[in-house]
Amino acid sequence: MKRLLATTVAFAGLALPLVACRPDFAPYNRVESLRVLAVQAEPATPLPGEAATLSALVFTPTPDPTLTYHWSWCPLGGLADNGYLCPFQEAELNALLADASLPPLPPFELGVAETATLSNSIDPNVFQIACSGMLTPGVPIDCSGGFPIQLMLTVTTATDSVTTVQKMNLRFDPATPANANPVVDGLNARVAGVVMPLSDIADVTLPRDRETLIFADASPTNSETYAGLDDDGLPATLKERLFMTWFVESGDTDDSRTSFVNNGTTDFAALLENKWIPAKTKDYPAATARLYVVLHDNRGGVSWRSAIVNLEPTP
Repeated sequence: MKRLLATTVAFAGLALPLVACRPDFAPYNRVESLRVLAVQAEPATPLPGEAATLSALVFTPTPDPTLTYHWSWCPLGGLADNGYLCPFQEAELNALLADASLPPLPPFELGVAETATLSNSIDPNVFQIACSGMLTPGVPIDCSGGFPIQLMLTVTTATDSVTTVQKMNLRFDPATPANANPVVDGLNARVAGVVMPLSDIADVTLPRDRETLIFADASPTNSETYAGLDDDGLPATLKERLFMTWFVESGDTDDSRTSFVNNGTTDFAALLENKWIPAKTKDYPAATARLYVVLHDNRGGVSWRSAIVNLEPTP
């Protein structure tokens, strides 16, 4: 029981959408080595009987044929000082469920393919018992959006390895609002006063060591309305908060993350715009650079868009 309580406290503190177990010495949003930039579940909050497809946005400096994946999940989050490893033994939990005449949990190991599938085959009674606080007296679990579980992904190459954990909600009550992943419809740059669409084909050239306006296409409808709890813990009708992280392979951006809060004081356009200054040739000699934008909502939804640009040869 003590171990379960400690684990619940640790998981309650896992507020960031994504936690990666490695230090970053360059600016957070400059990608230079193996990174997991985002993990997505589709659907984001599956009901019992539904299966979610898990995928990841992984950066490698060059295409790497040695890249491998290892997916797993855990009913509650692990401790940071133990690498977020699942503190439960699958066999022990399934034995307890069998004693209660309940079906077993889905296998914790989800495979080594580029994508994975997690089936929400858990009996709703298991969720209701856990969310009621019977297993963790005095340490409540927030089940307002579903039961929070931990996803873990380890990506490995011949020379490097990164492990990432992320929270995901499994719904057990059809009355709990579903969460749709937000969508980024496109990326653009304003070059010499002209808006140029960006894509994974390098057909737009940006200047080095000079500011270029870049912006994403996304609809305000990505900020969904849902029934939840306000800052005082009272039931309320809420609008999702949105966050966009701008990852670049060269140079710097004005902001590493932009946001939209539907409180009447922020402009949705501010979420979508940024400025990028690619590095000088001496600091980044490659002729092309990649851009990734990752759009999160505050209920665990995520999507991304990528592009590649040419860079002027000088300065």
